[in-house]
Amino acid sequence: MSDTLLRQWTMLRHIPRHPRKITVSALHERLREQGYPTTERTIQRDLQELSGQLFGLAVDDRSRPHGWYWDRDAAQFDIPGMEPQTALAFKLAEHFAGPLMAPATLQALSPYFRRAENVLADTSGPVRAWPDKVQAITRGQALIPPTVDPEVFEAVYDALFNDRQFQAPYHRRHDGAVKDYVVNPLGVVFRDGVVYLVCTLYDYAAVLQLALHRPEGFDLGRYVDDGGLNFKLSDTPLALELLLAAETAFHLRETPLSHDQVMEDSADGRVRLTATVADTAQVRWWLLGLGDQVEVLSPPFLRQTIAATLRRAADRYD
Repeated sequence: MSDTLLRQWTMLRHIPRHPRKITVSALHERLREQGYPTTERTIQRDLQELSGQLFGLAVDDRSRPHGWYWDRDAAQFDIPGMEPQTALAFKLAEHFAGPLMAPATLQALSPYFRRAENVLADTSGPVRAWPDKVQAITRGQALIPPTVDPEVFEAVYDALFNDRQFQAPYHRRHDGAVKDYVVNPLGVVFRDGVVYLVCTLYDYAAVLQLALHRPEGFDLGRYVDDGGLNFKLSDTPLALELLLAAETAFHLRETPLSHDQVMEDSADGRVRLTATVADTAQVRWWLLGLGDQVEVLSPPFLRQTIAATLRRAADRYD
């Protein structure tokens, strides 16, 4: 491979995709740093020869100095070409992880996604069919997720990505009122198709109230693990003690409630389970959903709460 071809290929790799751009002088400096001595005149000539329909290069001649860029929809060139297994990885990432990515990241990856689509379309065999053979579902009752306005989604992600505040009207659930809030986004959590924005409001440092900057020491992962998205009822964990039907206990052996979960067989054929969990409304809903498959032994107040709820439910059917 000639030095000219290597230099041109290196140059093309340094040209950004629209809306970003790079000047000839900046390209000259990049090439010099990588051991390709040349002149700006030579680079300008190379760019003119390589631009057009073949590569999708373009120049913003309205600026001084001119800026070169790849067209937003230019095809992704890969040497060596994208393998089917790599294309499959991009396809799955777009489908399952796409909602987790910031719009700017999705835009940067869109040429790879389109290339992956074309590679799989030209591929025969099991790799091409794999995306149709895998799905991700929730264990609970399937619900149709709400539709999020793309402009709202992009604005929230942009603010979160760049650590900026934003102002927006919010439809409050408890009283139906619409109120303007200044929001300091801390993170987003996806749960069963619903996107939750973890934030502060106004000039308060507490999470879900306003602060002008990220509160010191805030950890989104810890916030979720501690039950922040499960309608937390208190800061004191629950020391659960349950008696479970054998079939339900089998499921919890595979997917434990907590890291300190302990299970042992009981004399009546059920399984005794102890575990420390966050005190949340979600735990109560889960226990009620198990119906006669579970008996809450401890803590006593939770046993009484569950029993009273089940009695009221039974009374409605009498």
